[in-house]
Amino acid sequence: MDIRFEQVGFTYQPNSPFEQRVLFDIDLAIKEGSYTALVGHTGSGKSTLLQHLNALLKPTSGTVTIGDRVITAETNNKNLKPIRQKVGIVFQFPEAQLFEETVERDIAFGPKNFSVPEEEANRLAAKTLEMVGLDESYLQRSPFDLSGGQMRRVAIAGVLAMEPEVLVLDEPTAGLDPQGRKEMMEMFARL
Repeated sequence: MDIRFEQVGFTYQPNSPFEQRVLFDIDLAIKEGSYTALVGHTGSGKSTLLQHLNALLKPTSGTVTIGDRVITAETNNKNLKPIRQKVGIVFQFPEAQLFEETVERDIAFGPKNFSVPEEEANRLAAKTLEMVGLDESYLQRSPFDLSGGQMRRVAIAGVLAMEPEVLVLDEPTAGLDPQGRKEMMEMFARL
């Protein structure tokens, strides 16, 4: 699925004293099957741009085309759920997104939210947990009893369980030690 930005601008809190323009006339094409990296200083708008990739944010100006869906400032917020299923975002500290009592329930939450039957969602949880390098013995554990790196892997498994067509990673190795960074990048290369 291709994603295209055409003259995209974005402003936080427009028409207020706190107005801050972050994106300026962005033109970008991301082709299906490709890898794209955004590099920039802290505060340069990378995370804001990434949130446009699945319509968590809508452009203030310009258009974002995700597959065959065109998103503009006027796009209704209803019916954006299918886009969010196709484009999975792993945020900078995904472990902060964990909230369920068990690893299995946390990973299965997303698929169940998209009407996947519980049995199938649990199967996806086991499958994606293995994909991120953790075995099924983790399924019934509390995610809050895991190490930071293990929590991050569980959160990533939760995004993968949605079976997205596009995977977006926002600084996936932030806060990890050198060995953890290496393992995380090797995992993404495998995926």
